[in-house]
Amino acid sequence: MPNVMHIAEGQVRSWLFIKARRSLAVGAIGVAVLLGGALPAGAAPLPVHPCTVELNRLLQEWNEAGYQLPNKPTAPIVYGRNGRVSSGPDVTYMASQIRQAIIDCQHGNVAAVQQRVALASEKLHQQG
Repeated sequence: MPNVMHIAEGQVRSWLFIKARRSLAVGAIGVAVLLGGALPAGAAPLPVHPCTVELNRLLQEWNEAGYQLPNKPTAPIVYGRNGRVSSGPDVTYMASQIRQAIIDCQHGNVAAVQQRVALASEKLHQQG
């Protein structure tokens, strides 16, 4: 670990703690989205950006659709609520776009969030 030798021990721990805490928050939000549930009470809220409203709307539509990630990503049929039917690859694609949009929003990458929201929303409305 030659790069760490010149950094004070407390700084290394702080950096690692910050990275671990950020990963935990992002993971909690991703799990909530993938399970179709609401954001957990302890999770960090999305920052306020111009894209936050669009992302929250997509999350609400995703939760209403009720898709669960298939056990096999290539499953031919995945059922949601209210008669919604999709394929495993499409559900997996939408979930990954939503997950990445949340990460992009947390980092303030508004353009990427808007693009991912548009892609996932288009796919979600095709299924409806």
